[in-house]
Amino acid sequence: MESIREPAAGEAGAGRPEAGWRHYSTGRLTAAQAGLVDAWRARLREDRPLPGQPGVSAMARLAGASDRPRASCSDVIAAAVADVLRRQPPAPPDLARYAYAGLAAQQAAGRGEAAPDAATFPPVSFYLPAGLAGEAERLRADALTAVHEARQQVRRRALELHPGRTRLAAIARSLFTAGELARLGLPFTRQIPAGTIARMAVSRWADRSPDSAAAAAAAYAAEVHDQPHRARADMRGLRT
Repeated sequence: MESIREPAAGEAGAGRPEAGWRHYSTGRLTAAQAGLVDAWRARLREDRPLPGQPGVSAMARLAGASDRPRASCSDVIAAAVADVLRRQPPAPPDLARYAYAGLAAQQAAGRGEAAPDAATFPPVSFYLPAGLAGEAERLRADALTAVHEARQQVRRRALELHPGRTRLAAIARSLFTAGELARLGLPFTRQIPAGTIARMAVSRWADRSPDSAAAAAAAYAAEVHDQPHRARADMRGLRT
Protein backbone atom coordinates (compact mmCIF):
# COMPACT_ATOMS: atom_id res chain seq x y z
CA MET A 1 0.00 0.00 0.00
CA GLU A 2 1.39 3.39 -0.90
CA SER A 3 0.52 6.65 0.74
CA ILE A 4 1.29 10.33 0.82
CA ARG A 5 0.12 12.55 3.63
CA GLU A 6 1.08 15.42 5.88
CA PRO A 7 2.62 14.24 9.15
CA ALA A 8 0.18 14.49 12.04
CA ALA A 9 0.93 16.92 14.83
CA GLY A 10 2.91 15.26 17.55
CA GLU A 11 3.39 12.08 15.54
CA ALA A 12 5.64 9.70 17.44
CA GLY A 13 8.76 7.97 16.12
CA ALA A 14 12.48 8.55 15.98
CA GLY A 15 13.56 10.66 13.06
CA ARG A 16 10.23 12.49 12.70
CA PRO A 17 10.98 15.57 10.60
CA GLU A 18 9.98 19.15 11.13
CA ALA A 19 6.45 20.35 10.42
CA GLY A 20 5.50 20.95 6.80
CA TRP A 21 7.18 17.89 5.36
CA ARG A 22 5.29 15.21 3.44
CA HIS A 23 5.12 11.59 4.41
CA TYR A 24 5.45 8.93 1.70
CA SER A 25 5.63 5.17 1.42
CA THR A 26 7.82 3.38 -1.08
CA GLY A 27 5.14 0.76 -1.64
CA ARG A 28 6.22 -2.86 -1.64
CA LEU A 29 9.85 -3.50 -2.57
CA THR A 30 11.57 -6.10 -4.71
CA ALA A 31 13.97 -8.56 -3.11
CA ALA A 32 16.95 -6.56 -4.40
CA GLN A 33 15.55 -3.26 -3.12
CA ALA A 34 14.69 -4.76 0.29
CA GLY A 35 18.22 -6.14 0.53
CA LEU A 36 19.69 -2.69 -0.12
CA VAL A 37 17.48 -1.04 2.50
CA ASP A 38 18.36 -3.76 5.02
CA ALA A 39 22.08 -3.12 4.43
CA TRP A 40 21.59 0.64 4.86
CA ARG A 41 19.61 0.14 8.06
CA ALA A 42 22.27 -2.17 9.46
CA ARG A 43 24.97 0.43 8.77
CA LEU A 44 22.94 3.18 10.43
CA ARG A 45 22.79 1.08 13.60
CA GLU A 46 26.56 0.51 13.66
CA ASP A 47 28.52 2.46 16.24
CA ARG A 48 31.38 3.14 13.85
CA PRO A 49 32.65 6.41 12.29
CA LEU A 50 31.78 7.11 8.68
CA PRO A 51 34.74 7.08 6.25
CA GLY A 52 36.97 10.12 6.68
CA GLN A 53 35.35 11.18 9.95
CA PRO A 54 36.97 11.01 13.40
CA GLY A 55 35.39 8.91 16.11
CA VAL A 56 33.91 10.47 19.22
CA SER A 57 36.18 10.82 22.21
CA ALA A 58 36.04 8.60 25.28
CA MET A 59 34.75 11.58 27.24
CA ALA A 60 31.94 12.10 24.76
CA ARG A 61 31.02 8.43 24.99
CA LEU A 62 30.71 8.77 28.75
CA ALA A 63 28.21 11.53 28.06
CA GLY A 64 26.20 9.22 25.80
CA ALA A 65 27.61 10.08 22.36
CA SER A 66 28.29 7.43 19.73
CA ASP A 67 29.61 7.07 16.20
CA ARG A 68 26.28 5.96 14.75
CA PRO A 69 25.61 7.98 11.57
CA ARG A 70 23.45 11.03 12.14
CA ALA A 71 20.68 9.96 9.80
CA SER A 72 17.52 7.89 9.85
CA CYS A 73 16.34 5.27 7.38
CA SER A 74 13.98 7.94 6.03
CA ASP A 75 17.01 10.15 5.36
CA VAL A 76 18.70 7.44 3.25
CA ILE A 77 15.60 7.02 1.07
CA ALA A 78 15.11 10.78 0.81
CA ALA A 79 18.78 11.32 -0.03
CA ALA A 80 18.48 8.77 -2.84
CA VAL A 81 15.36 10.52 -4.14
CA ALA A 82 17.09 13.91 -3.97
CA ASP A 83 20.08 12.48 -5.83
CA VAL A 84 17.86 11.20 -8.64
CA LEU A 85 15.87 14.41 -8.94
CA ARG A 86 18.91 16.70 -8.82
CA ARG A 87 21.47 14.73 -10.84
CA GLN A 88 19.63 12.66 -13.42
CA PRO A 89 15.84 12.71 -13.18
CA PRO A 90 14.12 10.12 -15.36
CA ALA A 91 12.23 11.29 -18.43
CA PRO A 92 8.49 11.28 -17.65
CA PRO A 93 7.74 8.39 -20.05
CA ASP A 94 10.55 6.36 -18.45
CA LEU A 95 9.02 6.86 -15.00
CA ALA A 96 5.69 5.70 -16.37
CA ARG A 97 7.32 2.62 -17.91
CA TYR A 98 9.03 1.83 -14.63
CA ALA A 99 5.71 2.03 -12.78
CA TYR A 100 4.02 -0.18 -15.35
CA ALA A 101 6.82 -2.76 -15.30
CA GLY A 102 6.51 -3.03 -11.52
CA LEU A 103 2.75 -3.47 -11.72
CA ALA A 104 3.09 -6.10 -14.44
CA ALA A 105 5.60 -8.06 -12.33
CA GLN A 106 3.27 -8.00 -9.33
CA GLN A 107 0.34 -9.17 -11.44
CA ALA A 108 2.44 -12.00 -12.88
CA ALA A 109 3.43 -13.09 -9.37
CA GLY A 110 -0.22 -13.00 -8.37
CA ARG A 111 -0.99 -15.42 -11.21
CA GLY A 112 1.69 -17.79 -9.92
CA GLU A 113 4.13 -17.03 -12.71
CA ALA A 114 7.88 -16.66 -12.17
CA ALA A 115 8.46 -12.98 -11.47
CA PRO A 116 11.82 -12.36 -9.76
CA ASP A 117 11.33 -8.60 -10.02
CA ALA A 118 7.94 -8.62 -8.30
CA ALA A 119 7.64 -6.28 -5.31
CA THR A 120 6.64 -8.56 -2.43
CA PHE A 121 8.60 -7.17 0.52
CA PRO A 122 7.28 -4.65 3.08
CA PRO A 123 7.23 -0.94 2.21
CA VAL A 124 9.32 1.73 3.94
CA SER A 125 8.11 5.14 5.08
CA PHE A 126 10.09 8.29 4.40
CA TYR A 127 9.65 12.05 4.45
CA LEU A 128 10.45 14.74 1.90
CA PRO A 129 10.71 18.48 2.56
CA ALA A 130 8.16 20.59 0.72
CA GLY A 131 10.49 21.65 -2.09
CA LEU A 132 11.67 18.15 -2.88
CA ALA A 133 8.16 16.77 -2.59
CA GLY A 134 7.02 19.40 -5.09
CA GLU A 135 9.69 18.27 -7.58
CA ALA A 136 8.63 14.66 -7.14
CA GLU A 137 4.95 15.47 -7.62
CA ARG A 138 5.66 17.50 -10.75
CA LEU A 139 7.57 14.57 -12.21
CA ARG A 140 4.68 12.22 -11.41
CA ALA A 141 2.25 14.63 -13.04
CA ASP A 142 4.47 14.92 -16.12
CA ALA A 143 4.63 11.12 -16.33
CA LEU A 144 0.83 10.92 -16.30
CA THR A 145 0.67 13.58 -18.99
CA ALA A 146 3.15 11.60 -21.11
CA VAL A 147 1.00 8.48 -20.74
CA HIS A 148 -2.15 10.39 -21.70
CA GLU A 149 -0.51 11.92 -24.76
CA ALA A 150 0.88 8.55 -25.88
CA ARG A 151 -2.53 6.94 -25.41
CA GLN A 152 -4.18 9.66 -27.49
CA GLN A 153 -1.63 9.25 -30.28
CA VAL A 154 -2.12 5.48 -30.34
CA ARG A 155 -5.90 5.87 -30.44
CA ARG A 156 -5.66 8.30 -33.34
CA ARG A 157 -3.42 5.86 -35.18
CA ALA A 158 -5.86 3.04 -34.46
CA LEU A 159 -8.69 5.07 -35.95
CA GLU A 160 -6.64 5.78 -39.05
CA LEU A 161 -5.84 2.09 -39.52
CA HIS A 162 -9.30 0.78 -38.64
CA PRO A 163 -11.94 3.41 -39.45
CA GLY A 164 -15.66 2.82 -39.30
CA ARG A 165 -18.39 2.16 -36.77
CA THR A 166 -18.69 -1.57 -37.15
CA ARG A 167 -18.10 -3.95 -34.27
CA LEU A 168 -15.14 -5.52 -36.08
CA ALA A 169 -13.52 -2.12 -36.57
CA ALA A 170 -13.98 -1.29 -32.88
CA ILE A 171 -12.40 -4.62 -31.85
CA ALA A 172 -9.50 -4.04 -34.24
CA ARG A 173 -8.91 -0.58 -32.78
CA SER A 174 -9.03 -1.93 -29.23
CA LEU A 175 -6.56 -4.72 -30.01
CA PHE A 176 -4.21 -2.36 -31.82
CA THR A 177 -4.32 0.15 -28.95
CA ALA A 178 -3.64 -2.51 -26.31
CA GLY A 179 -0.81 -4.04 -28.30
CA GLU A 180 0.83 -0.73 -29.12
CA LEU A 181 0.70 0.52 -25.52
CA ALA A 182 2.19 -2.78 -24.37
CA ARG A 183 4.93 -2.45 -26.98
CA LEU A 184 5.69 1.06 -25.72
CA GLY A 185 5.74 -0.25 -22.14
CA LEU A 186 3.30 2.39 -20.97
CA PRO A 187 0.72 1.73 -18.25
CA PHE A 188 -2.97 1.30 -18.87
CA THR A 189 -3.74 2.73 -15.42
CA ARG A 190 -4.29 6.41 -14.79
CA GLN A 191 -1.96 6.58 -11.79
CA ILE A 192 1.76 6.71 -11.12
CA PRO A 193 2.12 5.45 -7.51
CA ALA A 194 3.69 7.88 -5.07
CA GLY A 195 6.54 5.53 -4.22
CA THR A 196 7.66 4.95 -7.82
CA ILE A 197 10.44 7.55 -7.75
CA ALA A 198 11.71 6.23 -4.41
CA ARG A 199 11.88 2.64 -5.66
CA MET A 200 13.76 3.79 -8.75
CA ALA A 201 16.12 5.82 -6.54
CA VAL A 202 16.83 2.84 -4.27
CA SER A 203 17.70 0.70 -7.29
CA ARG A 204 19.99 3.39 -8.69
CA TRP A 205 22.01 3.27 -5.47
CA ALA A 206 22.62 -0.47 -5.81
CA ASP A 207 26.34 0.08 -6.51
CA ARG A 208 26.89 2.21 -3.42
CA SER A 209 28.42 0.64 -0.36
CA PRO A 210 26.46 0.92 2.91
CA ASP A 211 29.14 3.36 4.11
CA SER A 212 28.60 5.56 1.06
CA ALA A 213 24.80 5.48 1.41
CA ALA A 214 25.01 6.29 5.13
CA ALA A 215 27.44 9.16 4.48
CA ALA A 216 25.14 10.62 1.82
CA ALA A 217 22.20 10.32 4.21
CA ALA A 218 24.11 12.04 7.00
CA ALA A 219 25.07 14.90 4.66
CA TYR A 220 21.47 15.20 3.50
CA ALA A 221 20.18 15.18 7.09
CA ALA A 222 22.65 17.90 8.10
CA GLU A 223 21.42 20.00 5.17
CA VAL A 224 17.69 19.72 5.75
CA HIS A 225 17.07 19.05 9.46
CA ASP A 226 17.19 21.44 12.38
CA GLN A 227 18.17 18.61 14.73
CA PRO A 228 20.32 15.56 13.84
CA HIS A 229 18.37 12.35 13.36
CA ARG A 230 19.34 8.82 14.28
CA ALA A 231 18.17 5.49 12.94
CA ARG A 232 15.79 3.58 15.18
CA ALA A 233 17.57 0.85 17.09
CA ASP A 234 14.57 -1.50 16.74
CA MET A 235 14.28 -1.44 12.94
CA ARG A 236 13.61 -4.94 11.61
CA GLY A 237 15.04 -6.43 8.47
CA LEU A 238 12.66 -6.38 5.53
CA ARG A 239 13.79 -9.78 4.25
CA THR A 240 13.65 -11.63 7.57
